[in-house]
Amino acid sequence: MPVRRVIRWSLPPLALIALAGALTLSAAPRLAPADASPQAAAGMVPARGPAAAPPNAAGPGSSAAAVQKFVAQKNSENGDRERFVHEGWKLVQTAPPDAQLVGLDPSLLREGREQELRVQMASTSASPGDAANLGAIARAASEEPTRVAAVEALGRIRSEGAQDQLLGLLKDLPEGTMARSQVAPLLHPRDLSDARAATLAGLLDSHDLTPVERQQIAFTLALVGLRDQSDLPQEVAGKLSSDSRALLAQMSDLARLKK
Repeated sequence: MPVRRVIRWSLPPLALIALAGALTLSAAPRLAPADASPQAAAGMVPARGPAAAPPNAAGPGSSAAAVQKFVAQKNSENGDRERFVHEGWKLVQTAPPDAQLVGLDPSLLREGREQELRVQMASTSASPGDAANLGAIARAASEEPTRVAAVEALGRIRSEGAQDQLLGLLKDLPEGTMARSQVAPLLHPRDLSDARAATLAGLLDSHDLTPVERQQIAFTLALVGLRDQSDLPQEVAGKLSSDSRALLAQMSDLARLKK
């Protein structure tokens, strides 16, 4: 019977340790150059514990992240600016707003800036605090379009002060002007029990108003009454002439047809 021989390879203990180290090194993942930390690049690796992030690594709240965010924002702004210029826009430096013009200061009329005031009134919405200035502009302006713009601006303000100014302009503006013709339709009481409604009803017998203005006021009172299903208080209606009461009845019928 043939003899089977077994050959055994034996390595000295030092060789076994070297081989195990080589296998361990070959199994470790390689870091891409972008992922390598400064310590790893220098051959310095912590001996124990989890790997700590390098001091300058970008992370939430770090200075590097803030710098990157700032640079990205500036690049975006520059890109927008270049796109606007490419599309034909021109970037210009503008002066701060003129406080007098924004505040609708009537003194600008004396400085020859009436056109600027007119543009300002037509292009912006005035506030209740501007009512007195608008009334002064309507009275002092030298050009009819400016007076019309002031009256229209007052009509867009929903305040008692604006209504008071319009009521005054109904008497102060010259009859037959465009601005005066815009006033009566803009007079609106809250309801027929309002003191302003009594004032407007009293104007129906005024000889200072034109027939058209009286009709406009009567129509407004009729609309408010139909809206609220109400009538003028008896003490107010009782003071009106028969012609004014007839005018109110006529405008009420007209308002019902339009409704």
